Amino acid sequence: MTIVANITGLMLIGSMLYTAYPQELCISCEIQIENKLKLVEKSIIKNLDYLKEDIKIPQIANGNDEKKINIINNVINNDILPKIEDAEKTSKEYFGGQGQEAPTFPFEIYSRYTVSKDNNILISLYNDYYEYLGGAHGMTTRTSYTVDKQKEKLINLKELFVQGYKYGDVINKKIKEDISKNPENYFDSGKEFNGISENQNFYIEGDNLVIYYQLYDIAPYVFGIPEFKIPLKLFDKNYVYYK
Repeated sequence: MTIVANITGLMLIGSMLYTAYPQELCISCEIQIENKLKLVEKSIIKNLDYLKEDIKIPQIANGNDEKKINIINNVINNDILPKIEDAEKTSKEYFGGQGQEAPTFPFEIYSRYTVSKDNNILISLYNDYYEYLGGAHGMTTRTSYTVDKQKEKLINLKELFVQGYKYGDVINKKIKEDISKNPENYFDSGKEFNGISENQNFYIEGDNLVIYYQLYDIAPYVFGIPEFKIPLKLFDKNYVYYK
């Protein structure tokens, strides 16, 4: 009788908790499910006389909806794989034929990703794809991906904020402030910066929103990929994923 009474009591407590805090309990269940979402990688390594390849491609795995996960991975793959194919084609045309002399400095393609944020809600990362196909120096192209784990979808900059919020004003102000500290590092002393775009590149890193530009977009090559860190606290609760 005591055991039955204990079990009945536990069931009543569970029922009372769900009635009192249904949303909280459901959110906890969702988080446990979403924790299955993880990052894996594909590797491509080739070592030819005329071309060196060392590629690591991030992929999302263990999602609840296979179609959604495939959409995410297809976006990532389409940003990287065509570049590899073009580099392989170009290098083979120059040096891959029979009797053609191998280059003194082989062509090179190299790709690495960095996970900048990974919690129960979001995973954010960026990928740097470098290629040297002759000339004075190689070029790096950065792409970034932020995934809402619950929705299992890539989100754009606008989707980080509540509807109607003028997030661009906050971001532009901070970027202009940063540029003004070292205007000599930017084209035309930073005057070419006219504000972020609708499809602006970004990723989340710790407690910052990072806005970045490609090489030569707003600054000379020597200064690398321009990055601007915007503290998320500036957006307060207008940031959808506010803790």
